[in-house]
Amino acid sequence: MDNDIIMQTQEGNDSWDIILDGKFEQKIKEQLLRDDISEGAINQIFNNAARTLSYCPNPACETSVKSTGIVIGRVQSGKTSNFISLMALSFDNGYDICVVLGGNKNNLLDQNKERIQKYFQLDVEECAILTTKDNKSLINGERIKKFIMNGVKVIIIGLKHQNHIDQIRDIFESDEILKNVPTLIIDDEGDQATLNTKGARDQRSTIYDAVISLKGVLKRHSFISVTATPQANILIETINQLSPDFGQLVYPGDGYCGLQKFHGANQDTHIKEIPATEPDLLNDRSCPQTIFDALAAFFVGAAIRRHRGDSGPHSMLVHPSQRKFDHQIVVEKLNKIINKWQKIAEIILSGRNDMSYKQLKNHLQGAYSMFKDDGVSVPVFEEIEKVSLEVIKTCSDTHICNSDEDASKNADLYRYNIFVGGNMVERGITLKGLAVTYITRRAAGKSNLDNTEQRARWFGYKEGFIDVCRVYTTREIKRDFSAILEHEEDLWDSIERAQAVGTEFKNIPRIFKLSSNILRLTRPNVGKTERLSFSEWKRQNDYLSDIDACAYNSKILEEYKKRHTSSLRRITYTEANTHQIVSNVDFEELYNEVLSKFHFSPRSNFNNSFFAEIRTCFQKADLNPVVDVVWMRVSSGTNRTIYEDNTINQLFQGPTPNPNSTAPYPGDSGMADSIRVAMQLQIHMVTPRNSEKGTHSSPTLALYMPTVYSSRLDQFIKGCKI
Repeated sequence: MDNDIIMQTQEGNDSWDIILDGKFEQKIKEQLLRDDISEGAINQIFNNAARTLSYCPNPACETSVKSTGIVIGRVQSGKTSNFISLMALSFDNGYDICVVLGGNKNNLLDQNKERIQKYFQLDVEECAILTTKDNKSLINGERIKKFIMNGVKVIIIGLKHQNHIDQIRDIFESDEILKNVPTLIIDDEGDQATLNTKGARDQRSTIYDAVISLKGVLKRHSFISVTATPQANILIETINQLSPDFGQLVYPGDGYCGLQKFHGANQDTHIKEIPATEPDLLNDRSCPQTIFDALAAFFVGAAIRRHRGDSGPHSMLVHPSQRKFDHQIVVEKLNKIINKWQKIAEIILSGRNDMSYKQLKNHLQGAYSMFKDDGVSVPVFEEIEKVSLEVIKTCSDTHICNSDEDASKNADLYRYNIFVGGNMVERGITLKGLAVTYITRRAAGKSNLDNTEQRARWFGYKEGFIDVCRVYTTREIKRDFSAILEHEEDLWDSIERAQAVGTEFKNIPRIFKLSSNILRLTRPNVGKTERLSFSEWKRQNDYLSDIDACAYNSKILEEYKKRHTSSLRRITYTEANTHQIVSNVDFEELYNEVLSKFHFSPRSNFNNSFFAEIRTCFQKADLNPVVDVVWMRVSSGTNRTIYEDNTINQLFQGPTPNPNSTAPYPGDSGMADSIRVAMQLQIHMVTPRNSEKGTHSSPTLALYMPTVYSSRLDQFIKGCKI
């Protein structure tokens, strides 16, 4: 990639050349190589960073330019290295300040600081790394300005807290020069804390207000949210100041194991279901059998890795609840088992006998058989039996990982670690070598999909030991993640399709597949959704009083009919009920030639968005239904009473007996063929009975959706206003 240059033109932005292989980029690359990241993966990381930076304001442009974007990765896929690489590239290309909103808890801020310091190992005269927690006296306009004037790049890491964000804002507000310094703001875990939670009340939540105030001071900046669960960011209204102008998908590197690997076609290998008949880990004095199974799988899995020559860290996580009291209960239960097993292991390893070893050996043999039955390549049990006991003997006691204690530091003292945690392990925290997870935490009612997915700490770069990774969980959680997999693939496909045809990010349809009725995409006080529900018949409810619009609609329909003259048929029940029909037209053709162009009144339940939503759902479901287009009562039209608000009184006509025929008129709703799988679009030329409402005919639509299609579309939800 030596001397590579990427040139990108963005709307509202001058064209600018992004130069790669600068000083800061080289420093980050060196550290990534030390972290055993391949050169190809590193090039991919910086290509992603270059594409993202191309959407940001050109720092050489002196006019006030701002942008808001989002970088979307996968859970546990290394998004930190991606945004650090973006920061390095921005410094090499003229940006002087990077602000990182590094989490809403001190441990996440400290983790971001450590990682950034690890990568930006530069001379102090080249880059200053400050935090709002540790460097308060340096975070002011005068000190920051001196750094910039002396050619020192500045990174400010702040807590997602009003006071910390206001402290950063005050830096820029104090000096006109600083207001104009090209600045990049990285919002780590950007779907959390910074978004407005009071939008439904037309108010601003505290942190959101502080962020908007910070953005308002900066004249030349880009605000970029970084997250693996972007549902909330995408669902907020596009006029919201944190709604992304652009989005960038960041693909995981080789060896990543995520939703597809754990919850795809072979999920039964990695996901072990906790029987509903077992005693509850929290409420029963005894431990469920699956806890013993999980512990044994943890120890035997570590032994298998050691037998292969893999001495990497090996961890287990138990996630039972968000309550600290529950964590303590589980810690005591686990330690009782572990300490008992450690005493037995010590006795057996010393060459002595212990009658209680028979029970422990049964647990280990059970885990060994499970791995073997699942297709794991294993030696004979006797070859790893002693190694399993050595792992048990040297394993840590159970660590608590919650807001009272971040056990990830204590874990550095052990190779084999067992954790119990709640909310702390949902965001940002990475447990090294996590191989076995036991998770039972789930809300009793509706759950937020984005928070649920963030609990999947078992994702990550595990290809080297994925065969011994296991997740013990309930049937309900297992189903949740199957639905999340389907949803995430649809979300990524939607963004990829939109980008391929040049659709701006704000214009991507906010319609997503979600088959689960228990999960909602995100917190309803941030992003609201509704399920797309289609009954068999949906009828346009209003009379279009605009004469010109009616004439336009009539012209579109006549032109469409002429193009299908050869296949146009007449259906006669009675003289008054004589219709014309064109059968088996593609919905996509009908949409492009008629429905997308049709004019509706502002209050109509039918509009162009309604049909666009149906089209999007069909595309996502890989369907292109056939439609029968029916011009109703071509000789007489449809006369109806129009109410004061322009709604139509009973658009449909009911069944009519025909004494001269064995086939009475089945009524407008009965026109749809219940045997043949086809949609039907009826066109009624409605003329008011009450002439004061008008005398012109308004083409009015009714749509029939067969159950086979409506049941598929019911799996989709759409974003809507809070």
